[in-house]
Amino acid sequence: MEETLNAAAQPQMKKKPGFWRTMLETLKTSLAPTAILAVLWLVLSWVRSAGIQWAILWPLNFLTGALAGMEGSALGGTIGKAILLVCFNSLFRGLLMHRKWDGRRRDNVKSELKSQTKAQLLSRIPQYSNLKLLWKDRSPRMLAAGLLGGALALAAYPFLTGDGSPVNSMVCVALFLSIGGQIARQRGLLITLLNLLLAKKALHTVNRGFIDRIFAGFAVGMAVAVPVSVTKTAAPAFVWPLLAWGLPVLLAAGGVLCLVMPWWRKKKAGPAGGKEARA
Repeated sequence: MEETLNAAAQPQMKKKPGFWRTMLETLKTSLAPTAILAVLWLVLSWVRSAGIQWAILWPLNFLTGALAGMEGSALGGTIGKAILLVCFNSLFRGLLMHRKWDGRRRDNVKSELKSQTKAQLLSRIPQYSNLKLLWKDRSPRMLAAGLLGGALALAAYPFLTGDGSPVNSMVCVALFLSIGGQIARQRGLLITLLNLLLAKKALHTVNRGFIDRIFAGFAVGMAVAVPVSVTKTAAPAFVWPLLAWGLPVLLAAGGVLCLVMPWWRKKKAGPAGGKEARA
């Protein structure tokens, strides 16, 4: 009897995919887009090193982030490229790899891409959900979270792009769309990590809305970083440093002020309230 129960339970246990099996499947689905992007990076960087700077290459350099790290911070450019690779893999798998690739699907690729584009891009530009989230609760604490998130994004943008130039700013667009989509759908890598952190007993008191507001501020900050990057090549030399270094400081100062002001008001009103009570 016991052997029969064990034999019946064995197939059910086999159905559960293991961690390494899941990782292997993920790696397999990522090989094609990773190889495509790696080849593009090699070709475009070689073309740039050869001194070829045709205008027609600018969109390819922008979309792939191929020049990130060639000037400025090599470490930041490498991290920016890694972020782009993750986003590209995610989009590729979402469009093609998670769907059955049969004859009927091949006939409907155009409509599939169109529907995915509408669902994943058009509905998120200009990220109305993030803007609404930033203004939904105007308490000083929540305003501080949004301002600090925006300050963090603008401070990180020159590093992630390598040199802060517009041709390398695709990573900002990718982060803007990716983080905004994760907040709107409450799914994705960042939201999963947040849920894991909040599941810990020591972090039960963390306000989920506060963290979401930081993410929303970061996403909007990345969107603002794109026009800021344009000023590096299309404005006088002093404008870009003023914006790239000054804006994060101003936003961070505003965030700290929003956090400190309620405490300062309570402290200031405390003695006065006590005197009135004694009178």
